[in-house]
Amino acid sequence: MTTIQPNFLALSANRQSLVGCYNLASARAYASGRLPERITTASEATVKVQAFVSPSGQYYVQHGNQRMDVSNAGSARHYVKHGVPVSVMLSASLSSLNQ
Repeated sequence: MTTIQPNFLALSANRQSLVGCYNLASARAYASGRLPERITTASEATVKVQAFVSPSGQYYVQHGNQRMDVSNAGSARHYVKHGVPVSVMLSASLSSLNQ
C-alpha cells in the first residue's frame, strides 16, 4: 500500500513549523495565517462508569451511587469506554436534585 505524500510545504504564519499540504490553496492559506493554529486542550478528568438498562428500557450509567440517564445503548457504551467527564456527571447529579 502506498501513502500519498503532501505536494507542498508551507511555513506557518507564526514561522515556527512547516506544514505539509496537498494543494496550493491550503499552502497559501497556512502561510498567510488564514487557517487557525491547532490548539491542544487539556483533557478533562473523567470517572469510570458501568452501564445498566432498567426493566422499562431506559439506559443509564452509574458511578458509585451517582446515576446518569443516557439516551441509548450507544451513548452508554461510549461512556463506559471513554469515561464520563466530572463536570457532566456533576451537572447530571445536580439536575436530578432539582426534579
